[in-house]
Amino acid sequence: MKRSWAIGFTLYGLCFALTIGLRWPSFDQSYRQFEWNTAHSQVILDNWLENGFWNERGISIMNPPAIEFPSLLSRQPYVSYPCGAQLPLFVLAKILGLPITFRFFQLWGLLWHGTIGVVFIAGLLILGVARPEPERSLGAFLPGFFWLGGRGPLAIFPDQWFSEMAVVLPFLLVVLAEVMVAHALVRKRYRQWITRLLPVLVFWGMYTDWLFAPLCAVIVLYRLLRRHPGNAVLPSLAWQIMLPAASAIAIFLLQLFSVLGPGFLSALLDRFLLRSTLDTTAFATNLDMLRLFFGHVTNYVGYPAISVAALALLLLCVRHRSIPPAVKDCLFLLAVPSLALLMIFRQHAAVHLFTVLKFLFPTYLLMGCILPWAIDFPGKPRVIGLLASLFLLYEGLAYWSAADFAAFPQEQQWEKAVRQTFGYHDVLFTFEDTFETPAMPPMKLAISRKRIYLFDADHVRQVRAIPTARVFLLGTARAIEALCPEKHVLHAAVYYCRL
Repeated sequence: MKRSWAIGFTLYGLCFALTIGLRWPSFDQSYRQFEWNTAHSQVILDNWLENGFWNERGISIMNPPAIEFPSLLSRQPYVSYPCGAQLPLFVLAKILGLPITFRFFQLWGLLWHGTIGVVFIAGLLILGVARPEPERSLGAFLPGFFWLGGRGPLAIFPDQWFSEMAVVLPFLLVVLAEVMVAHALVRKRYRQWITRLLPVLVFWGMYTDWLFAPLCAVIVLYRLLRRHPGNAVLPSLAWQIMLPAASAIAIFLLQLFSVLGPGFLSALLDRFLLRSTLDTTAFATNLDMLRLFFGHVTNYVGYPAISVAALALLLLCVRHRSIPPAVKDCLFLLAVPSLALLMIFRQHAAVHLFTVLKFLFPTYLLMGCILPWAIDFPGKPRVIGLLASLFLLYEGLAYWSAADFAAFPQEQQWEKAVRQTFGYHDVLFTFEDTFETPAMPPMKLAISRKRIYLFDADHVRQVRAIPTARVFLLGTARAIEALCPEKHVLHAAVYYCRL
């Protein structure tokens, strides 16, 4: 058994190295459309590192500190999520003195991707302890390998980093921990350690993404439905689930209050209504939103995986006695909170491809664990292993054919030059849309750290009224020559002058 596990994890490491090679062309690229959330994370971290975590109130503020923004409120706070996704990276960068770059996020994303697969495999090995070998190992390793080589994780990691990506690890850890303790699958000493760590995981998850709100509600329901005495369940629910979740939410609300004042409630309500209700400018019905989300599923999961998972779900209903109760509970805890969040934040799921990520856990659990355990035929491990290998090859080819490795090095260089040349008191204008740098989308801003506004005489006049502000015009030589008889080279064919 130990030998087969050692072989399995060795193969996992080799396959992980192969996936790194498959994604390596994306390293050192400039931010593209689908790295919006990673660029947003870079803006947040750079704000904290340059201006101080406490000065930024530990929240996301879209505009870097600049003379034209007199207050935190004027810099456009982003109230949709707490910053649990960025906090570990801030601590890491602060301790090691690392600069925040796209590659920094990519390396972290690779580590996150590989670690989640290992946790998935290790947890299923424990949950499937009642199954004989080699079925136990087969049902544990296959979901981990599918996570490692599926087109969805390959496309999302390592390029994208925000709350939806960061939350999947604590989400998986809490679900596995809950099932292990509920079914007493580990020794009492280990169960005690798990229950002590559970509040930390719940706090971490709730401070990262709202997925933990339905997860905590489902865990409460799960424990109450199990045959435990009420006096044992309620105190443990209070200190393991409810208190840490409420503490994370309370801290986030206090952070927002410190910047927005009493108006934070209306700001939160506006974001909730936007993400949860019908957006008539983009969709006609709720069905349209779900149809668009299913399009994301077909892109990031694929029809083969959807079909196999549907077959496995059907077999689970027919042959449910062949699946260990712990695995069925794990599927329940992974799927129901994800579905609940989908139905709450329909608009969010419709417009963001990465919302599919959390659904990959129940999908791969059905495909790689429940399906092999629900069927039986001669030579099953070899046949399923061969089919799984073909599936992973297909997924790798699907990822490669859809990947966009186009680089924009020239654009990235002038953005870096802006960051190195201009400071807090400098306000930049341009006549050309190419150089305009808004707060949203944040890809240019993440590198340049300076807003660049389209030239407007009234706006320039307002900025000049600020005593210490310095006004500059930036663009190509032909665009700025009328106002810039003496201009300076910023980078290559990009020039600037002081107005």
